[in-house]
Amino acid sequence: MSGSGLALGLGVAWLAVGAAVGVALARQGQPRPTALSAVLAWPALVGLLGATPEDTAMTAGPYAERIAAAFQALRAALAETGLTATVDLPALAAMELALRRADARLCAVDRLLADEAVARDAGAERLGAARAHAAEEIEAVLRQLVTVRVQLGLVALAGDTGPVRAHLAELGARARALAEVA
Repeated sequence: MSGSGLALGLGVAWLAVGAAVGVALARQGQPRPTALSAVLAWPALVGLLGATPEDTAMTAGPYAERIAAAFQALRAALAETGLTATVDLPALAAMELALRRADARLCAVDRLLADEAVARDAGAERLGAARAHAAEEIEAVLRQLVTVRVQLGLVALAGDTGPVRAHLAELGARARALAEVA
């Protein structure tokens, strides 16, 4: 085998491993840019494989316990009703991760607003309003997760999983929108 053939083979192998790592990262709920960067820089991102949202969230914010409890209860309801296979679990993990990241950003904003110099600044009122809006969105998603659990009970009786999947997709979009605001 010539040197160029070997180099080509190694390059293809590198990209194939990177693509596999990227797909695995995307399925576990990592952001799309992280998953895409794995194609070339997969050795630096292998450590994220198997990481839970709790591992990857930067800082626990004011909603950390409620987020954990809501998703734990939802996963328990899915398991209890035997509907785990009907729900896109990577999308559910991505939604949890998006909420945890939004919660961490709230925590950072709370620290900023606690600083007297920042609180006196003219933009502090706008920052406070944006923080309140983000908090309202997190609260709304958490309330809707309870509704999804009620729907799971109905699905267990009636068997139509479409409404649950549609509701979870809508909540996932809302959670992702929180990241876009940042």
